[in-house]
Amino acid sequence: MIATAGPTRTAALEQVGARVTPYGEGMVARVRRLARGPVDRALDATPTGGRIDRADRPSPAGGSLPALIELTGVADRVLTVSDFAAASELGVRTSTTMRYDRMDGIARLAGEGVLAVPVAGTYTFDRVQEAASLSLSRRTGGKLVLVP
Repeated sequence: MIATAGPTRTAALEQVGARVTPYGEGMVARVRRLARGPVDRALDATPTGGRIDRADRPSPAGGSLPALIELTGVADRVLTVSDFAAASELGVRTSTTMRYDRMDGIARLAGEGVLAVPVAGTYTFDRVQEAASLSLSRRTGGKLVLVP
């Protein structure tokens, strides 16, 4: 697995076996070098509007999606969990088309410690503005959980 990340997440990703490269300028070329072959699938978890270059140029509308399509060669081999508007225009799959009947398997893997889901913080509904501000900063360091 190849991941793109900033310096705060690199060590954690490497610890679970990912080969990590920074996002930003030159990302497509760096991923291709690390892959040493075709990129089969790509997951976009970049906040909507994220800017990742496409062949050393700033991304057009769609944030990182055009670069990921370029890497896989086929739009439907890319899945986004955040940029649904661009996904619709570009033919990229979205998390709304995922098979949620498989969520129990994902939850089991997380419970067994095979799948790590870092939680940066929990917030009650009266602190939702605080959680939203942190989310928009793109520096959460993990998932933000809203609790009743």
